[in-house]
Amino acid sequence: MTIRHIYTAVITLLMSIAAGAYPAYDGDSTTVVERQDTLKEAQITSDKIVKVTKSQTGHRHLNKIDFIYGNVVFSSPDIIKSLQNLPGVSAGTELMSGLYVHGGEGSDNLYLLDGVPMYQISHLGGIFSSFNTDVVGGLDFYKSGFPARYGGRMSSVVDVSTKDGDFHDYHGSFMIGLIDGRLQFEGPIVKGKTSFNIALRRSWMDAVLAPTIAYLNKENKDGEVIGGNYAFHDLNGSITHKFSDRDKLSLKVYYGRDRLKLSQIIPEEYKYIVDKQGTTKTVTGEDCVNTDISWGNLLASLNWDHVINDNMRLDAVAYYSGSDADVWYKWKDWRFSTIEHYDAIDETNVSTVSDIAAKANLDWRADNHHIRSGISYQHHIYHPKRYSAIDNDGSVIEEESGTRYSGDEMAVYAEDEITLWKRLNFNAGLRYVIFSVPGKFRHKLEPRIALSYRCTENLELKASYTHMNQFAHLISTHYLDVPTNCWLPSTESIEPMYSKQVAAGIYSKLPKNIRLNVEAYYKTMDNLLEYAGSNTLFPPLDSWETSFHKGRGRAYGLETELGWDSSRLSFSAYYTLSWSERKFDGIWHDWFPHRYDNRHKLTLMGLWKVTDKIDIYANWNYNSGGWMTVPTHIYNPGEVFDRVYTAPNNVNLPDYHRLDLGANFRKTTKRGNERIWNVGIYNAYCRKNVVFVAISERDDKSLYGEGRAIFPIIPSFSYTLKF
Repeated sequence: MTIRHIYTAVITLLMSIAAGAYPAYDGDSTTVVERQDTLKEAQITSDKIVKVTKSQTGHRHLNKIDFIYGNVVFSSPDIIKSLQNLPGVSAGTELMSGLYVHGGEGSDNLYLLDGVPMYQISHLGGIFSSFNTDVVGGLDFYKSGFPARYGGRMSSVVDVSTKDGDFHDYHGSFMIGLIDGRLQFEGPIVKGKTSFNIALRRSWMDAVLAPTIAYLNKENKDGEVIGGNYAFHDLNGSITHKFSDRDKLSLKVYYGRDRLKLSQIIPEEYKYIVDKQGTTKTVTGEDCVNTDISWGNLLASLNWDHVINDNMRLDAVAYYSGSDADVWYKWKDWRFSTIEHYDAIDETNVSTVSDIAAKANLDWRADNHHIRSGISYQHHIYHPKRYSAIDNDGSVIEEESGTRYSGDEMAVYAEDEITLWKRLNFNAGLRYVIFSVPGKFRHKLEPRIALSYRCTENLELKASYTHMNQFAHLISTHYLDVPTNCWLPSTESIEPMYSKQVAAGIYSKLPKNIRLNVEAYYKTMDNLLEYAGSNTLFPPLDSWETSFHKGRGRAYGLETELGWDSSRLSFSAYYTLSWSERKFDGIWHDWFPHRYDNRHKLTLMGLWKVTDKIDIYANWNYNSGGWMTVPTHIYNPGEVFDRVYTAPNNVNLPDYHRLDLGANFRKTTKRGNERIWNVGIYNAYCRKNVVFVAISERDDKSLYGEGRAIFPIIPSFSYTLKF
């Protein structure tokens, strides 16, 4: 039986049982549904929230409880790793914060924190995301069916909102874990009028590394000295003031920073004969390597929320969003031939991107219409630069390169969520975007439409079409999301990227609290960029517009979600069957698989609330292996050996799977506070998942490859106190 036959049978089954008698749902009522919360924090989902997006395909609203279970690597809840479990999403490199949605590149996701775009979304190379769940109230995630109010990226939207501080009481939480700690505190400044909410997070890896490195250097007998230090921290802060029941003003700030320092000193000694009598001389020197990398974000926004009347509200925000990365590298190679001499390289790479912007949105409900409209303006500044100095025994060659671009982006949009006959809903929207850089003016129309039809009280059909443009490009010479990459805009010769996507699905509620959803999508992507130069860590700056091939992509697939919930147990299974391909005429003559073209992906998630004080959770993740480009043989024209590549992404890595386990143990202290011990195990059966393939040459110049795994079983723990 083929996959197509299986899904035909499933859909037929849904249609046949959907007419059964289940609890009624009134689309016009304001029904409040309370969800079981094992953390003893009320999670309320109202129909008012659901109605906003009920026509959209590919939409998921997550509350704080959804970040907790099964996504606590190092006992730290993580938004991005929660999203990685969902169907249609590829996680990319293990343990990283990659998000490759419906065949996307990762840099084509729009991340919003309280409406402000964020560029650097991870700490520690991706092991932690930049979003602190202590202050997060919820998020909306879109894979398709994007409403017209979102724009600027072409693959997904991650819209994160933080909570205002409590206007009446003081309370907070404290957490200490294996390698990081968090502190959150909120309360009133003026009771009932003004509140604050602040959250701090910091890693302790620098404290752990210092004694470890000291011990290694002490045990090293050959004189080699290594150094290393890493730490990250971030801060979320907000002050909210209520002028009245109709007016609220909020100041919100986010600041995050990473710092990585590495060094290595290797002593070298060389003895040589200086005369005919055999007299020897010993010359000593040192090889040195030093690296200092710093990167992070600064976001600040002033938000005004005004209720015009019971059916209309206006919100406006002015903000600044800045991201920067500073990479310093120094290398000194001491060598000996007839005299002492050395080569040295000193290189600094800096990349900054800044947005100064303002936007306003009008929200109006009238009878069967929910109308949204708005306008936004962003001034972008991109400024990557590089300085390098090569010193060959005092002969110094200095080079400096860089470029500074400014761009202006303005957008207006309107969308209407319309309800007809209590069964048919559709969201029709249009977004008009203007993007201007010196020498080039572009304007684009982005039509969006989504519709849903409720066949019965328990069966709904949805479909959508969206068109998205992206004017910012993340320039990279490799596939890892590291601070050596830089953002640059569309220019006179570099066209903006754009995507077109259609999606459709069937969504059902079955007996016994079972839900089953099936969704399909087809997406095309154009004006993609792929590096075409020689191997280098940093992208070219002065010639970047001619150093990349332009191509296109396509992705399509089928997603399934099966879930069941009870008061004590819950279970979810997500399965994705997908294809993702690329075509770059300057690289290859035909379509080839994208590096994260994972044909099959299956996620199983379970939660058991043993008692009111103990809960246990488990996640099992499986996906087909990604792809790599590796040489297949060596061609020897004369004395020159060249590695030959048969096609891009010509090797399929082994399948990936792992099991994560965890448990929470709760107790109320004598003072009435709640304390929580969390213990977890990442990769419980220590599966050696291949991250990359290392290619080596034998003596006869033939090639062989070895798969390399990085992450073994990782235990973790944390202690949380809520006060």
